[in-house]
Amino acid sequence: MRSRILVLTLLLASACNTAQDMTVTLDGLELRAEARDDATVVEKLPMGTRVRVHNARFWESSDWYRIVTKGGTRWTKLEGLVPYPLRGETRFVRLEQLPVHVTRDPAGRVVETLKLGDEVQLLAQDPPGAATYHGVIRSGALRGYVDEFGLSAEKPLTRNLLASSSELLKKGDLARAKQLAQAALAMAEGTGRSGALVEAISQAETEPGALKEELLGFGEKAASASPPAKGSLGYVVPYRAPVRDGADERDDIVTVLPTNAAVEVLDIKGTWAHVALVAKATPWMAVELGDLAKVAAGETAALSPAQRSGRARGYMQLATLQSKRPSATEHLAKVNTLSREEHGDQRLDLLKRALVVAEPKEVPTVASALMDEAFEGERYRLAVAAAVRLREATQGDSKDASGKEWKIETVTSIYGCSGSPLEAQIEQVDFEPTGEFPKPSGSVCALVTGFSSPCDVCLSDFSEFDAEERQHVLRDKVAVDTALTDHEDVITNYLKATSRLEDAYPRPARMKVSLRTASGSPPGRLFVFELPLEVERYEAQLAVKPLFREARVSEVGLPESATEGRWEYWMSTLQWEDSAHGAVFSSDPKSAWKAVQAFARSLQTKPKELLARNQEAGVVYSLHLSQHCGRCPNRKR
Repeated sequence: MRSRILVLTLLLASACNTAQDMTVTLDGLELRAEARDDATVVEKLPMGTRVRVHNARFWESSDWYRIVTKGGTRWTKLEGLVPYPLRGETRFVRLEQLPVHVTRDPAGRVVETLKLGDEVQLLAQDPPGAATYHGVIRSGALRGYVDEFGLSAEKPLTRNLLASSSELLKKGDLARAKQLAQAALAMAEGTGRSGALVEAISQAETEPGALKEELLGFGEKAASASPPAKGSLGYVVPYRAPVRDGADERDDIVTVLPTNAAVEVLDIKGTWAHVALVAKATPWMAVELGDLAKVAAGETAALSPAQRSGRARGYMQLATLQSKRPSATEHLAKVNTLSREEHGDQRLDLLKRALVVAEPKEVPTVASALMDEAFEGERYRLAVAAAVRLREATQGDSKDASGKEWKIETVTSIYGCSGSPLEAQIEQVDFEPTGEFPKPSGSVCALVTGFSSPCDVCLSDFSEFDAEERQHVLRDKVAVDTALTDHEDVITNYLKATSRLEDAYPRPARMKVSLRTASGSPPGRLFVFELPLEVERYEAQLAVKPLFREARVSEVGLPESATEGRWEYWMSTLQWEDSAHGAVFSSDPKSAWKAVQAFARSLQTKPKELLARNQEAGVVYSLHLSQHCGRCPNRKR
């Protein structure tokens, strides 16, 4: 009898059961009228609602739980419910802003935004959804779901944010590295060098090639072997090593050789080496071709067969050569023998050279080592440049395709240079009428953007069309003088800024042609050209007229065959603004001239389309045109 009473008591206790407080973790938790999957949904609870949940009684299905609301008794399963009070591991927000979503879905509705440094707790048990999104608790309440990338176990500080940004750069993830760099900048309240990191990553996202120069600024400190002896081969140490026509720094540069280019050391005279190189065996070389303006206008200057090949000789500083061609791995070994305190600059130079010569399989190790060194010295542009190189290698380096064909890669119009272009770095310069342009130290060439005549000085209202001259001529001199006086400040500032720019980067203008070579013979003869243009700035539509009588075309000397690599040619030009500079492979001078004419006609027909590109029918080009101002407000049609 007693046993029956005990069983009955347990059953009654089970029937009454104990309830527990729980929190809704789904947005719109469905409550049903009965404990069945097909029962009617009679109510939905918003995320974060606190409810009292009762276990099923012995005569009810154990899969269902009872909730009593103002509307009556409802039924649900435990999916979307977690015990209250909410507890979890502490995390800190490490981004400037971290959106909180109502569901575990990046596309879910945003209910609030957490700020950098906010402290939250992780929801111990997440409902179904994106694996990288986790529930966050704040002030004891479930706030929603956030991307776990925005959280860290340690309180965010500038140093650990930068360290995490570095690790992401090593994985080639520039976008997320930038987010952490921006947070570091905000944490430092806009001071310090972290702003340079944000700027470098932003530039890498839009112009990845613009940071390449950061990897190339190394010299003799990058040597890891002794100089070569007479009669042996020597290998170029710096990224660019000039070959001169005499053993004196004042002698003209014949060409510039790149890292690892091999030369035969014919003789040694003090600090100079007399060397010979065979073009076919030279992986890359820069050549100054002189003044394109000397080429007769409207004609094509061609080279003789003897000028298109041959063996080059000259003089090089012995310090720019070493007796071995070390691998990237050997460079790393050398770096590990040098202390950062005493040999910081040499370590950087060795690492940069190692990355330039690295085989694809070596790139990840070398790039990571260089990024660590660059971050240590707050050389953030260098670190991002290494990250871009790593990403290129991961995605499939363009070198993999370099042996397939010869190709004109780029044609760049340069405003001017403060020294020899063959030894210069190219810097982008934004033209502002009120800007300062301090003269750079060393050899630097300017790639100018935003340079144009001021559009608010519109004189075409005062012109008349001269049928004989076939152009508008200014007749109303008084009105012109008045207009110029009204805009005197604009004109003066423009002229002063132009003068400052030209003083920093003296003329002549130049063009640079980068060429990718492949094994074997080139597909034709290489011709470069300058095409001056007449731009009508005050018409309703941009109008460009090629000046064929002033066009110049000149052949560039190529070897009869070459190894895989990159070559670079520089040439002085007549003008920079309102001109097109280009290059094309062609079978002979006449065909080259026809290709330039065809390009010019395309430019005249569709100038805006060609401004958005850099290649047209085999011609690779760069354009610099005056700003299109549109028709003057009062100009008579």
